[in-house]
Order: sequence, then structure tokens, then C-alpha cells
Amino acid sequence: MNMPRFVLRRSGAVLLAIAILALAGCFPVGSNRAPVAGCEAFPREGYAPLSVRLDASGSYDPDGDALSYVWTLDDDTTLNGRTVTFEFAEGVHAVELTVMDSEGLIDRSAMTITARAVPDGYVVRRYEWTHDGEDLIWDAILPYDLYQMYRGRPRIKYADNYDYPAFVFDPLDDPSLEDYATVLWNQAGGNEEAFIEGVLSFVQGAIAYQADPVGLEWPLYPLETMYDAVGDCEDTAILFVSLLRARDIPSKLAYVDTNGDRIPDHVLALVPVSADFAGQLACGGEDPNILWMDEDHHAVAETAVDSGDLGLGCDPWDLETEDVIEWWSF
Repeated sequence: MNMPRFVLRRSGAVLLAIAILALAGCFPVGSNRAPVAGCEAFPREGYAPLSVRLDASGSYDPDGDALSYVWTLDDDTTLNGRTVTFEFAEGVHAVELTVMDSEGLIDRSAMTITARAVPDGYVVRRYEWTHDGEDLIWDAILPYDLYQMYRGRPRIKYADNYDYPAFVFDPLDDPSLEDYATVLWNQAGGNEEAFIEGVLSFVQGAIAYQADPVGLEWPLYPLETMYDAVGDCEDTAILFVSLLRARDIPSKLAYVDTNGDRIPDHVLALVPVSADFAGQLACGGEDPNILWMDEDHHAVAETAVDSGDLGLGCDPWDLETEDVIEWWSF
């Protein structure tokens, strides 16, 4: 009879000790925790002067406290804000982010920004576009003298239109186009299908649509379109197939009839696709447009869009094979 009473007394003592320890702070319920700093830069490298967006959106506070953000650069410049933009001179620059919560606890994160010198005779063009929901930025260098040479070339018609393949096959800008295609190839992870879709997204999103003046047709060489960052249907289609050609990926320029009068009125591109690749294409719930040409399936690649990311195979014209009046293979 005594043993049960002893056990009960021991249990009560243990519970009392736990309660005292908790009140003493050995179980720190509700104590403030330090924030976590997370920083990113867009872009992290490029050509000087390099405009960079510094973004602390990856920072957070475990307790949900409001945070303050201070960016410290290697020249002792300080910037305040969750997202800020700064122009970096040539060199490798250290950037540190400090985040502080409402009770003064801090955390830091650091990174480097590389601003390279622009080679003599080149100019920098920045391209910004969105692909698969990701914001992309690319600073490319273009040979200025070559751009001026192309700009000064006359545009000579043959028959009732232009010799569009001549704008693709001209060899002088091939080295530059190979460099640009390599950047996009690496961005796509070296995957050919992702590269094709990525190039189409780049041409659609980074090159603004601009029609030629009324009554004037003036096709552009790929380097001109890259430099001016504007172009109409044939300009963007020429650039698209040129970038694919730089990686030895076949495609076609197509002169098509979009209104059923049997007169070609629009230029776009066609890309051979396997049955498996075609089955992966999606157009907002609609089936992709796949045309049978030259004993192969081709997906329509509409390069001239006002905005947005119109995927491979997405065809606003609902073309049939017979609507392709003339085409050139690369």
C-alpha cells in the first residue's frame, strides 16, 4: 500500500520540476529567431556599364517579422530596398545583403557581379524576355562595322518578292550567329528540342514587331534584326532559321497564304519534328499545327507576335499544307 503512494509523489515532483524549468526558460517557447538572407542578381555578369537588378526576394523571417534590406557594394555604396537596380563599372564587384528583423537580429548573404569590358568595334544589346514563366536577360555584343555594312546594302527583288534565303546564307555574320546560338543552346541545357523552343521564344519576346513602312518592303539580315531588336514577319523568321542553322538544325522559311486567296502574304518558319516531339507541344489546350511537307512532319513556328510566348506549333492562321505557296530549306 505504501509503494503506490511513493510513485504518485515522485510523479508529481517530476511534473512540478518540468513546469519550473519551462518557466525558467529551458523550453524557450515564442523566442525571436534570426531572419534568413537570400539574394540574387539579374544578370550576374555582362558588359560594362552593366545594369543589374539586385533582388532580396529569397529572404524571409521564420517568425514572419517585417524585414529591412541593406545592400553594401565593394566601393562602400549602400542601397536600401528589397529590390534595387545599380549600374556596375568594369570589374568584379562584391555585393553583400544584410537583412534585419524588427528586433534587430540580422543575417547576411554575399555574391559577386562581373562587368566585362566591351571589345573594340562592338556594341552591347540587352535582350529581356520571358520563357516558360522565367524572366531572362542576355547582354550580347554585336560587331558594329558589320551591322553598318549590312545596313548599307541595297535590297534587290527577284520576281515579285525578295530572295529571302540570301539573307540567311550570307556568310559574313555566321561566326557571330554561331556565338549567339551557343548562348541560347547552353541556356537550353544542350537539349535540341528545348533549344528550338527557346530560340522561338527569344525571337518572339526580345525582338519587337515592327512593320515596314506602307509600300516599302525592306528585309533585314539577321545581324540587323539583332542590332535593331525590331522586325516584321520575314525579318524575325530569317533570324529564327539562321540561329537554328548555326547549330545545324534543319528548318524552312515559308511564304504562306493566310486568307485563302492563293496569294502569299506572310512569312513564317517550319521545323521538322518527330512524332514524339510533336506530341509534347501544347498550345493552350489546342492541338499544335503539324504540316506534312517534303516527306516529313513540320511544326509551324510563328515568329512575328506583338507579345507573349506563342509556342512551337501554335498557329494563329490555321494553315493547311496547300497554304504554303513557296518555301526554302536550310
